[in-house]
Amino acid sequence: DTRLALSLAGRDPDEGMTPVAYDKGYLFLRSIEESVGRERWDAFLARYFDRFAFQSMTTERFLVWLQQDLLAKSPGITLESLRADAWINGPGLPANAPQPRSDAVARVDAELARWRSGAPASALAIGDWNTQDRLHFLKQLPREITGARLAELDSAFGFTSTGNSEVLSAWLLHAIEHNYEPAYPALESFLIRQGRRKFLKPLYEALAKTEAGRRRALAIYQRARPGYHAVSVKTVDSILGWSPG
Repeated sequence: DTRLALSLAGRDPDEGMTPVAYDKGYLFLRSIEESVGRERWDAFLARYFDRFAFQSMTTERFLVWLQQDLLAKSPGITLESLRADAWINGPGLPANAPQPRSDAVARVDAELARWRSGAPASALAIGDWNTQDRLHFLKQLPREITGARLAELDSAFGFTSTGNSEVLSAWLLHAIEHNYEPAYPALESFLIRQGRRKFLKPLYEALAKTEAGRRRALAIYQRARPGYHAVSVKTVDSILGWSPG
């Protein structure tokens, strides 16, 4: 499933809705830009959007156009030198994957290191953090966290009370894993009012890992299920082994 040319034969198409196409796809295009140069790449993109506006696109058509419109005019650069086959049909990231650097990520990592070393969450420099900063922080939290430290983070960041669904979903995964009960009312409210499968699936899967969590999930799902889209219902039914009545 880390291949850009993802095979979904005989599978639920929603299984293809992962960050792979976005993140790996971005890095593939970025690697082409770094090979041909920003000026040529920008001109290619302008022509590409003009040529294929309001049309569907396939991998095969894209590669033909890439070869004809850009690589044929870029001496020494070929689909082989770009490792296009490894990007599209191979797993993981090829060796020529760009290595992004972010000062913002480095700042978040530095504050996380301070917290892991014992600094109180209230002392962290988080005043100007945006959604991506907070998500990165949450995704890098250690697996082993005490309830007291979760409460400390919650007090400093206001994770349980946030109105940002992306941040709240990431936080609730930690709350479920570590049985952080103060977040459970927010979890129930979120699962009832939120219908997006991308949020529901990981949260119900996390709850279903324990018997107590599964009972909690079933109680919530009984109330929430009538308001879910059919695709979400099918997914959660499978996760919980739902049986009407």
